[in-house]
Amino acid sequence: MSIAVLLLVSLIAPLNQPPRDATTICVTDARTRAPVVGAELTVRPTAAMLRQSSAPARRLEGACAVVRVGRTDSVHVTRAGYTSRVVTGAQAAGAQAAGDIRLNGDTLWLSLLPRDATSAERAAQQLAPLRVTAPADISGTERTAGRTSATLTTADARIAGASSVNALLALMPYTNLRTARGETGLSLRGARREQVAITLDGMPLNDPATGMADVSDIPLAGLQSATVALGADPVGTGAGATGGVLALTSSAQRVASVRLGAFGQRTIEGAWHAQTAGALWQASAARRTASNDFAFVNDAGAAPQREARVNNDEQRTTASIGVMGSRAQLSVLGSTSERGMVGPANVRSYDADRARTDRVLVRAQAGLRGTVLVAGVRRLSLRYVDPTRPALDARAVAWAADAEWRGALRDVAWRLGVGADRLAATGGITQQRRRGFVAVTRAWRATGDDRWNIDIGARADVIEGSGVRPTASVGAERRIARLGQQTQLVAFGRVAQAVRVPTLYDLYFSSPQRLFVRALSPERVDLDASSGLRIVAGTARRRASLEGAVVARNTRDAIVWFPGNFGWSPANVGVEQLRGVESRAELALGVASASAWVTAYDAILSTGGLRIPTPYVPRVAGGAQLQLNTAAQHVTIVWRGTGARPYTAGPRNPDFELAALSLVDVTVAQQLRVLPYWPWPRLDALVAFSLENAADASWQSVRGFPSPGRSWAMSFTLQHFPR
Repeated sequence: MSIAVLLLVSLIAPLNQPPRDATTICVTDARTRAPVVGAELTVRPTAAMLRQSSAPARRLEGACAVVRVGRTDSVHVTRAGYTSRVVTGAQAAGAQAAGDIRLNGDTLWLSLLPRDATSAERAAQQLAPLRVTAPADISGTERTAGRTSATLTTADARIAGASSVNALLALMPYTNLRTARGETGLSLRGARREQVAITLDGMPLNDPATGMADVSDIPLAGLQSATVALGADPVGTGAGATGGVLALTSSAQRVASVRLGAFGQRTIEGAWHAQTAGALWQASAARRTASNDFAFVNDAGAAPQREARVNNDEQRTTASIGVMGSRAQLSVLGSTSERGMVGPANVRSYDADRARTDRVLVRAQAGLRGTVLVAGVRRLSLRYVDPTRPALDARAVAWAADAEWRGALRDVAWRLGVGADRLAATGGITQQRRRGFVAVTRAWRATGDDRWNIDIGARADVIEGSGVRPTASVGAERRIARLGQQTQLVAFGRVAQAVRVPTLYDLYFSSPQRLFVRALSPERVDLDASSGLRIVAGTARRRASLEGAVVARNTRDAIVWFPGNFGWSPANVGVEQLRGVESRAELALGVASASAWVTAYDAILSTGGLRIPTPYVPRVAGGAQLQLNTAAQHVTIVWRGTGARPYTAGPRNPDFELAALSLVDVTVAQQLRVLPYWPWPRLDALVAFSLENAADASWQSVRGFPSPGRSWAMSFTLQHFPR
């Protein structure tokens, strides 16, 4: 019996691999190198390139697919928002031969140019060779010249134990997550949550009323990757990108995941896609609940005593739907969340209060004669209920609509946009504002190893009530040395400006959770500068990199929230100055990989003759990650540390700083092959167990708001890979 089984396995084993005449084709964005999901791929005989062919088109359900491409075939790739591209099988074979790469074990990367690409970018793409690499070389580095950035795919994040966008971001370098009022925000380069622009497939997610985007409202199952880029981005992302940009890309996958954890955490999520009517249809949803009634030590009274959070629960439902074709795309994202709005540990009178947030976002884009039209609508609804004091109940509804048209005229890319916002809130508050912008970009791309990459851009925002707000940016990088065949040294630098105009005003629910309005002046970054060096060495499987940069930022009329003030609302201050350094190192040696990052910032506010540190900006922060991988087993250890953080408006004083914190997470994951890969669809399972805050550190995200100690979580993910 056992011999028969062995013989059967030996016969089936070759079927588990792709055929020898097949290759993996991956599609990426030519500018950002981020994966492009949903491209339409057609393989035709080269002789049929110039005439209509009956060859069936295939809509890629991910960024990569295994296909058969012969030397006499051509590959046609089209995608909404991008210029179509044709690659012949001879070109692919030539690239394989040039790199001495096996046809059945490597990946052919095809880059697509956005429709607003300039003639110089198109020429550079024609001159650039096809990129053929080993499967482990998954690149996603943002290509804006002179910018520090990093990308993480959701597949890698799940192996490290992540089951939410929050957990994914905690694995990325340079990121600091901040939580308050039941919402999670992202801080980059010492900036506040409202100063970080967050996009999904280019659609802005920042709320028109609060300026924030709660990343908790995005289902992880519907995402392909996340990219963080530091520094102001006036042209690419627009007003509000003061500290940096978080760019999320959606994915088409079939996945189901369940997660159970401490403090009543329950998460179930899934994603599905199908192809019909010549388009790729996507859907994802997630439901998360948690009691969060953890124990803590309340030391605010006469004597410390052990208490428990009450009514600190969380209920969150998110869903997304997308339709993707060759010339048009539609995305819809909706979420509803409710939770208790407990106050600081020493203020228990608000423990019964509840808050609810509803969001709906719709975005559509279509190609029009070499240009792209984009339009979107966002709706935000906030509701606060105080059962014991109905007079404090509050509600606000905000709308934002925008449209953008972008294209290129020879070597200059241009963008035009208009928008309008409206808010209605408790107390008869109504405000509305119209806005528009125009932006131009000129880029010089390198075609050789010793050429410059330069981006120059300018933008002017016209905002009702605030006038014209011009901004500009320039970035450059150059490969200054090649040390052997696999090592290069790159110098980079970037100078940019930014403007953040409170679209209506910054709306806050705070303790005592009242709707509070304060008129604010526009915030302007006069200077955001960085300069550094990057060295990269090795191959896809064995590589090392080291990067370091010095940064400086001057912000006029900075909008800062001073916690501890009775108003609990943001205010304009004179000038904020930030000076610091950023550094990151990565090392991969086959089964083991390690990375580390550190930032050191000195952020000072100058107002009314006083110089005070910016609240909640740590002077030193960092993180490290170690991964041990076999074919199916993975162990991930993550450490994050933050130095002391000032929490009030006053001179630097250790008595008014939150203590430094050190958090360690450990995840063990096991991959299981449920069904083989070829010729049947593949079904994979991933089981992960995580120990979060393994050292049981007691810390506070915001003064007076304790965080849970050691916790655990176990997740089971099932993913379907088509043939």
